[in-house]
Amino acid sequence: MRIPAARTNPKPRAAQTKTFPAPVSGWIANTNLLTPNARKPDGSIVMGATMLENWFPTATGLRMRGGSDIFATIGDESKDVISIFQYLNGGVAKLFATTADSIFDITSPTAPVDAYLTDDQGNTLVDQNGNILLGAQSIPAGPDVDLLASGDWSVQQFSTPGGTFLRCVNGVDTPLVFDGTSWSTSPAITGVDPTTLSFAFASKFRLWFIQKNTMNIWYLPVNSIGGAATLLPLGGIFSLGGSLVFGGTWSIESGDGPSEQTVFVTSEGEVATYLGSDPSDATNWQRQGVFRVGKPLGPHAFERVGGDMLMATNIGLIPLSSAFQRDVAALSLAAVSYPIETEWNSAVASSTVDWQTTLWPTKQMMLVAPPNPSGDVPQVLVVNVRTGAWAPYTGWNVTCMQVFQDRLFFGSDSGKIVEAEVTGADQGNSYTATCVPLFDPLKSPAALKTGLESRIVTRATSAPNPKLSLQNDYVVSLPAAPDDTTITAANTWGTGVWGTAQWGTAADKQTFQSWQSTPGAGYSLSVAAQITSGNLSAPDLELVQLDILYDVGDVAT
Repeated sequence: MRIPAARTNPKPRAAQTKTFPAPVSGWIANTNLLTPNARKPDGSIVMGATMLENWFPTATGLRMRGGSDIFATIGDESKDVISIFQYLNGGVAKLFATTADSIFDITSPTAPVDAYLTDDQGNTLVDQNGNILLGAQSIPAGPDVDLLASGDWSVQQFSTPGGTFLRCVNGVDTPLVFDGTSWSTSPAITGVDPTTLSFAFASKFRLWFIQKNTMNIWYLPVNSIGGAATLLPLGGIFSLGGSLVFGGTWSIESGDGPSEQTVFVTSEGEVATYLGSDPSDATNWQRQGVFRVGKPLGPHAFERVGGDMLMATNIGLIPLSSAFQRDVAALSLAAVSYPIETEWNSAVASSTVDWQTTLWPTKQMMLVAPPNPSGDVPQVLVVNVRTGAWAPYTGWNVTCMQVFQDRLFFGSDSGKIVEAEVTGADQGNSYTATCVPLFDPLKSPAALKTGLESRIVTRATSAPNPKLSLQNDYVVSLPAAPDDTTITAANTWGTGVWGTAQWGTAADKQTFQSWQSTPGAGYSLSVAAQITSGNLSAPDLELVQLDILYDVGDVAT
């Protein structure tokens, strides 16, 4: 007689874990949402994020961005700040900002209003009991130049045997000159109506000007900031029409070597490059080529990086070196902005003019600020120029930007000039950094996964207050942001305790790990991390990794 085999209880499934390293590849908006299919052109796996807000991707992790604080207010607060520019010559350093009708020196503003006191790093000061110190917020007493017709200035610093000057044009007003001390309209530019000159740049020891809404270039004698200008008509070499938008220099080398060329860019995305320094001498002025890029997004939408020129266009952030080598139809693949191609295109669809760019070399950061559509959350696109990783910064309403003495300032609405990456709040308002890595099917695409817990690993000078949530099947649905966290920065007032800490001693970073229950289910999972900052000190926090603990169900049939 057979005896049936004893039944055994099935072995319970063991919970499994998945680690998402910090998405050092940055914000990804141009590829399959599925992690295993997200690859760079060289075939390597992308460690990217489907959402990455208010983080800066570094080579080793993610750095939570600093806040912003009002540095000065100009005008009657009814006008937006239109441009910011600097003058640097020896020991003289000046920072200027403009409204629609005035120019203000904001280097050392004097007139006070009630505001927080800050140190020279922009950090709000507190007394030994932790109380905020109120004092005078610096604002200029009055404009250096007023009664102007436009504040959209194109500014070029230029040195001659007679000194170092700013030469400023805006296509409406009489061009201005700043000599390090005062403003004037002399020496005058003759031979052309100077009020029609809208863009100025320097190349080959001379100043060049674009005549507004034309294909005409005017240039001055070598080492001159005024005098008789000579016409260089370029309409005959461009086939698509339009008008000149900006010019500059470009080199296949790093710097201004023997191959440096003078570049002219049109509104229709045509670029002409010339080798030589004197258009009046055929032996010293040769056209090297005319080729196409995307349409430029305004006269302030380009930066020189090394010898190359990066141009914000309607097809992406294009290096001129790539445009020189490829057909315009293939340029989007070579764009620095390729990882965020769909988001870039969406921003272009909202506005194709008046984009702003600036390079912050010591931070390895380039910022691109599209115009902010009314009612939308302001957004600045930020890229690590070393790694090519992108992220959006939200909450900064940028109308213009300038790096001055290694500090980033941006113009904003209501006459505000704001300093960026200082304090732990945006003009007193808290902000939240959010990271959602690319989704992952966790090696079993057809099996339902049930989330149990998630963990965030950070390095910071004090414990953060993160909120974790499970995200499933390519849909990001975030809970309410967590409360402000306390993430103090090293070497800032208010981060030490009297009698127990020494000022000037850097706070050591520690590793913090936080497990949280993150219920939910899906076939492809990710985990969202949210951290809010609203403190006096800029956050000193790096995201290292995120982990999910989950169960795997049976494969669906």
